[in-house]
Amino acid sequence: MSEAMLVCLCHPASDRDIDAVIDEGARTVAEIGRKCGAGTGCGACVDDLRDRLQAKGAGTLTACSRDCADPLVPLRSRP
Repeated sequence: MSEAMLVCLCHPASDRDIDAVIDEGARTVAEIGRKCGAGTGCGACVDDLRDRLQAKGAGTLTACSRDCADPLVPLRSRP
């Protein structure tokens, strides 16, 4: 078995971690972020996360287009 490759540096998550989260039902970058933190820091791994979703047939429903700077921006609560 090959060594795991680190995908997200901000919230250490390997390719195996990401694949497991997708196998458990994550279908968007935002869902991956909620489950393991990947993609919620600097954003450098977001394209890889999208590629992994697509490779596993899970990325057909994306929460954010490629133009989205930060797919996990917290919503402000209404007063």
